[in-house]
Order: sequence, then structure tokens, then C-alpha cells
Amino acid sequence: MQTDKVADLFRVYMDEPDQTFVDNAQVAQWLTLAYDDFRRMVIEKDPYVYAQNLIVTLSAKRKIDLSSASDVSTPIMGASASAGRELYQLVNIYCVESASEPDKVKYRLNPSRSPASVHDGMASYALRGTELVFDEELTETIRIDYIPFQSGLFTTATISSSPQFIDDLGPFHDLIALIAYLQYAIVDAADNPQLSVQLARRVAALKTYLDGRPGGVVQHVVDIDWY
Repeated sequence: MQTDKVADLFRVYMDEPDQTFVDNAQVAQWLTLAYDDFRRMVIEKDPYVYAQNLIVTLSAKRKIDLSSASDVSTPIMGASASAGRELYQLVNIYCVESASEPDKVKYRLNPSRSPASVHDGMASYALRGTELVFDEELTETIRIDYIPFQSGLFTTATISSSPQFIDDLGPFHDLIALIAYLQYAIVDAADNPQLSVQLARRVAALKTYLDGRPGGVVQHVVDIDWY
């Protein structure tokens, strides 16, 4: 689906076919929150659905600032980060052969939640504010795999006159509308048991799909207790 089709479906679930009671700005806000939740579900199962990468060549560096253009070619944190490139979550960092061969991995760096573990030599790197801190001076080319924030995909324009592509999970985009209904239900006190059952069923289907997406068929019982 594109953004306008998801908005149309959301209005069907709300039974609000026009903007008399719920205008496009409110619809866009609820869909934005719902898409955040949708992405988090996907990321928990397969972070590489949304992952991007940043290649950085280091020369005797113990740390780099991901918000500084002097340290990285494309800042992914801070005020200089471009829309759609801002860091939401680190996935992996690899040392690779070169900037021109980023898929030729030499080894993976070991992450830590705490810079203290890096200083103690128990991990290879940690994120400290906007800085990546390493356990030693590195002279390597590294590939930073990370997930960016979504960049204002659902707006008053994109849900009406200028629809946009969402992502490659089109068969499951009804979930965005279903999750958005939960936001609407809080405001309107409009509990819908049938919709809740459908939401649980579609969450289960998405998780099963993501389990098998990398290849092969996965057979197991899926936990549907998400919301």
C-alpha cells in the first residue's frame, strides 16, 4: 500500500469517511505513531529490513563523532544529520576490506552498552552520546549498519494529494491502520473487539513472515500477545 491507501483504510476502521470530525492532520499524526510501532515490531524480528550503512575510514582513531562532518562523511546524529539518515539504533559494526568493497567483511566488532566495558577491554565499542568509542586505536575501514528514524512519511499531503511508497512490507500495511485505530480509540473511547482480534491475527502473520523472510520455511507457534 501507499500512504493514502493506508489512510483510507484507517478512516474505514474509524467509520469517519471525511474530515468532519477527524481531519487529515490528526490522521497523519496517528498514522505516524502507528508506523513507529509497526517498525519496532519489524526491527525486533529483522532489523535489516530498515537498515542502512555508513562507511568510515579510520586512521589511528580511538573514537569518532557521528554528528561531525569532520569524522564521518554523512553525519547520522546531531543537527547536521539529514532527514531519513538519523540514527535510531545501531545494528552491527564490521571491519571491511575497503570503502569500495564494504561487503568483504574481515571481522565484527563486539558491542557494549557501557563505555566502561570498552575501557576495560571487554568489548570493542560503545555509543557514548554521539561518539563511538573503541577499545583501541583503529586503522581500518568500518561499515556501520544502523536503523534510521522514519522521516515524516505520513503527512497531510502524503495521505491525500501526494501519496508515497512506505516500505517493502506492503501485504502487511493494514497493520499500520489497525494500530492507528488504538490511538483513535483512546480519544473516542471506541473499543472495537473485532478489530482487536484482527490486529492480533495480523501481528502473528507478520511475525511468521519475518521469521521466514531470510529464506526457508519456519514452522512454530507464534506468540500473538503483542499489544
